Order: sequence, then structure tokens, then C-alpha cells
Amino acid sequence: MKLFPIAAIAVALALQFHSAQAQPRTDQVRIVYEEPTDEKYRVIHDAMRERRILETVGSLLNSLRLPRELTLEVRGCQGRETAWYDRGTAFFCYEYVDLIQRHAPKSATPGGVQRGDAIVGAVIDTLFHESAHAVFDLLEIPVMGREEDAADFFSIYLMLQFPPEDARRLIEGIAFNMGSEARKDFSERPEPRKFAGPHGPNVQRHYNVLCLAYAANQALFNNVVPAGLPPWRASTCWEEWAMLKRAFTKLIMPHVDEERLRDAIANVHFNWSPLITEPASVDKPPLGD
Repeated sequence: MKLFPIAAIAVALALQFHSAQAQPRTDQVRIVYEEPTDEKYRVIHDAMRERRILETVGSLLNSLRLPRELTLEVRGCQGRETAWYDRGTAFFCYEYVDLIQRHAPKSATPGGVQRGDAIVGAVIDTLFHESAHAVFDLLEIPVMGREEDAADFFSIYLMLQFPPEDARRLIEGIAFNMGSEARKDFSERPEPRKFAGPHGPNVQRHYNVLCLAYAANQALFNNVVPAGLPPWRASTCWEEWAMLKRAFTKLIMPHVDEERLRDAIANVHFNWSPLITEPASVDKPPLGD
């Protein structure tokens, strides 16, 4: 009988400790630049550190109140061109930059965003995408439909929170790369099982990016439908953007320190190259006009 009060106190202390440990708070993001095992990726490692890619993504995510730590890690992946999320860590492979570089514009996007900046946009989008999986997991965010689509939309929404000049370059970079990947997809007849995976087809992801960005701020594209987006799709994009904004506001924003997020965005400096304004000097839309 005398042991019962002691056991009860121990259980109460354990529960209190667990509650304190799980208390959501900001500044839960840890970044890791793992040394590349293959020296040919040293230049990518150094470029990502110089441009503070993980720091940029982490600064925005640090405005989220998370119950436990989220790690953003770039690493070598033994030749695999991939990125993924698993148990508190969003991984990005140095090799994945090879894929991005193959599909980046040779010179500039149709909107004049230079090749190097388009690559940065695609890298940041991938990191936001994998971080979205972490946010859904850590905060137990309900997702209707495919989680991969929701992760795409999470990334697009965050990129569109940047000032217009930054948002335009980020959006054009990822839209071009997705369109280029889609063009390769159509270069040969795809097997039906190619569509069995959880990701949406690259062609659809390409149009989704342009559609949502156009509806969010038409001034990003000089108030004209962006190159490659069919006008019939553009006419209803505002409905898709309104739905995304409503979902983000209801499901994600209650977990965000909004002042902290505004400060993080204001303090990001991308060091962009000048836009190319000569039409003859830019790449054509990857999927045609």
C-alpha cells in the first residue's frame, strides 16, 4: 500500500515531463550540410552553403511551432537523384542537383530568370516540398487527396509569400524545371504503371505552379497569362488559389508565429542575377506556348 503514492507521483512526474517535452515552440529547425563523399559534388556543397540555401528555408520554417525538432539535411546519396522525408528529417541529395541542372533553362526562363537563379528556385522548392511532409507529420495536419500534391501546394504558397521580385524568380525556376521534366516524359510512350505512384505527373505540376502563382499575383507576369499556361485554365485559377489560401490559413497558420515569419521573409537576400530582357536570348516555354 505504501508503494502506491510513490508510483502515482512517478507517473505524474513522467506525464508532466512528457507534456513539457512535447510543448510546441518555434526555432525547432536544425540544418546539416553533410560533407560529400564524392568530391565531384564539393562544388554543389560549397555553392549551397555560400548561398545559404538551408538557412533560407530554415528561417521560414523556424516560425512554425513544432512539437519536436525538424532537421534539414543535404547529403550524398550514392548516386541517387532524390529527396525525401523520414522521421523528423527532410533529406536532399547533392545528386538531385544533377537532375535539376539537366532540366534548368540553358540561358533563362521565358520570363528572363537566368539559369543559375532558376536552379536555386528548384532547389528551394524541393526543400519546402519535403519539409511540408514533415509539417504534416509533426503537426498531424489532415490532408485530403494525395499528400504529394499537398506538399507541392505548401511549397508554392510559401514561395509566393516572398516579395514579388523574389517570388517571380522562384516560381519561374520551378515551373520551368517541371515543364522540362514533363517534356522528357512525353519524349517516349510512358508505361501505364508510371502513373501508379503517389506523385502527380510533372506536366500537371508544371501547370499547377503557373496557375496558382498567376492567380495569387498577376503582376508577377506583367498582368498577362504566363507563357505556356492555357488561357482556359488561367480563367479559373483564382478559384484554386482561393481554396489553397483558405486551407493554409485554417490548417497551417494557427501553428505559425506570424511576426516571426514576416521578419524571416524580410531578412532573406537571394543575390539574384539581372533578368534577361531580350526575348531572343531566353529559352522557349518547355511545353510550348
